[in-house]
Amino acid sequence: MFFNFNTWLPEALSNKDFLSRDFVSGITIAMIIIPQSMAYATLAGLEPIYGLYASLIPVGIASIFGSSRYLATGPVAMVCLLTSVAISSLASGQTDLYIYFAILLAFSVGIFQIILSLSRAGYLFDKIPEHVLLGFTSAAALIIAMSQLSKVFGMPKISFMQLADLNSLLEAHPFSVEALSLSIIILLFMYIVKNKLTTNTTVSNLAVFFAVVISILISTLFIYKAPIVGYIPAGLPDIKLPSYDFFKVSMPMLIIHTIIISFVGFMEAIAIAKQLHNKKPPKDDKGVELFKDPTPINTNQELFGQGCANISSGLSGSLPVSGSFSRSAVNEACGSYSGFSSVITMIVVGLTLLYATPLLYNLPEATLGVIVIFAVWPLIRIKEMKRLYSENKELGSVTWITFISTLIFPLLSWELFEGITTHIWTGIIFGFIVHIIFSIIFKDPQT
Repeated sequence: MFFNFNTWLPEALSNKDFLSRDFVSGITIAMIIIPQSMAYATLAGLEPIYGLYASLIPVGIASIFGSSRYLATGPVAMVCLLTSVAISSLASGQTDLYIYFAILLAFSVGIFQIILSLSRAGYLFDKIPEHVLLGFTSAAALIIAMSQLSKVFGMPKISFMQLADLNSLLEAHPFSVEALSLSIIILLFMYIVKNKLTTNTTVSNLAVFFAVVISILISTLFIYKAPIVGYIPAGLPDIKLPSYDFFKVSMPMLIIHTIIISFVGFMEAIAIAKQLHNKKPPKDDKGVELFKDPTPINTNQELFGQGCANISSGLSGSLPVSGSFSRSAVNEACGSYSGFSSVITMIVVGLTLLYATPLLYNLPEATLGVIVIFAVWPLIRIKEMKRLYSENKELGSVTWITFISTLIFPLLSWELFEGITTHIWTGIIFGFIVHIIFSIIFKDPQT
């Protein structure tokens, strides 16, 4: 169980065609994950460098120990949002402790996932109702998109209550015309490249990379006064166990956040792994399949791989990771044959950390915000929620209740028990409770 790479590594290294496909896919994913990981790190409330650290060792570890040949692991929007909620709660607002608790979470999530794997508890993930996840992910994606508006407008983060007096807010924090203009340009550019240039899949998949290059050129060559990323330290992360000098934390809150991040993160990973496994291999002009059918997806094996990846992220001094929908789909679409493509991605990210971080100095923060919004927007599936409600009132009601509660609970911040207050994670728990209640009332809402 522990090592799964023996199912693909010998063939990948012995066949030039397989090897070349993995090289192309791995480099392509690296061009996507580098800017994405930096953006997702800021979403989690951390410096961009920690996103790059999470895109190094965990990427290769997940491919070696996991069961999917195509799953691309690393920082993802949903897990980074949950991490942001967790570390701000655990650190009690002390921003200097954010990275400490992010590392602690990466360890705890990894250990929990490995325990689930070794206890053969993968079947638990088949019990989580998909309609509850639909409502939760749609609301969470909307929250993620809204949280990036401060970068788009070149303003500091504001509270929801500050929006009530918009005039005073704009007087105290005027928005940046440069940041807003660049955000609009980059957003339109990525949309056109991704959705209109369909004749060249490779080009469309690199929309994020090209957007980063263009925005760096604009901020370098023209007068750009809005916030930029600035200095990013060069070099590989130190591999070490976390210190426990600051381990003064509410254990119930740590356990809750660990469980929520573990389950939501892995649900995303296993969903895309199964989806890509079920796709039929494309054929060339002669009818020959271009891809070998991948080895079967094993939930417990994948849990083990994701757990190892999270522990390695903690050892690298970074945040929790998971499988990415977008990058995994691109990995498969680019012709990846095996998990060796993720090893190539890891190498390219490592070379970037060693030699290319100065090139990212002038990267506008507005671009990072737009990258996050562009990535999560497809996850706001309002049309699908409406369709589900029209087809099945019970399931649709649970979905909408989960969606609304996920939006409302962070605003209310009710204290449930001492040290435990409601937040975004409360929405999925509340949705699950409503699902159980509806199951009892309506007997079987799945039918």
